[in-house]
Amino acid sequence: MSESLFQYRLRISPHSRRIRLRVTPRLGLEVVIPSGFDPGRVPVLLKRKQRWIRAALERMESLRALHAPDWCLPAQIQLPAVGLIWAVSAKPSDNAARTAVRETGAGQLLISGAVENEQACRAALGRWLLRQAHRHLLPGLERTSHDLGLPYQRALIRRQKTRWGSCSRDGTISLNAKLLFLSPETVNYVMIHELCHRVELNHSPRFWRLVERHCPDFRRINAQRRDLWKAVPHWAEKAVL
Repeated sequence: MSESLFQYRLRISPHSRRIRLRVTPRLGLEVVIPSGFDPGRVPVLLKRKQRWIRAALERMESLRALHAPDWCLPAQIQLPAVGLIWAVSAKPSDNAARTAVRETGAGQLLISGAVENEQACRAALGRWLLRQAHRHLLPGLERTSHDLGLPYQRALIRRQKTRWGSCSRDGTISLNAKLLFLSPETVNYVMIHELCHRVELNHSPRFWRLVERHCPDFRRINAQRRDLWKAVPHWAEKAVL
């Protein structure tokens, strides 16, 4: 990409209707283009947006330097969405090929295996987080669906990077496991938001009126959505499955 002012990662999205620029610590500058868009036009776009891109890259480098501590296991894990707290302990084992997380008692988590291996520990904690999300978020979605009279076809737990939830045309609702780090009212709003998409698969005025009917305070919660990611701890944001 020598013709471009910046190194970037190009991603073609069949669901995008416009070009999007993203700057993240893991990927750097990412350019998302719709299917059929000529990639050869990207460098011209980047040149036009170079002031914004440079500022975004500088901010990202500053954040990376400030918030990139050496790896260590969390001493405690809190899941505000369900009001649970665990004290975390570690136990090295001979079977370092299998690092696992298990509950050893009320409010106690034990990580065993290659406890000094960052990637192994993050993967184990990520699997544990998914299990917690299946245990708590899916029943919560089912209750909310019943209370609102807004049915769905099926539900999935995922670990989206930029979305707290989504709803597909076939009626599948996906919830981000990292919702467990948010407040109960925020999780409830996300569930209501996605269930309302079963009626209006858009963000039209009719959709927002439906959301307001079921969550009158949605504007306050929705206004905070950009800051919500700060609640996700380092190990969960970076976990590799």
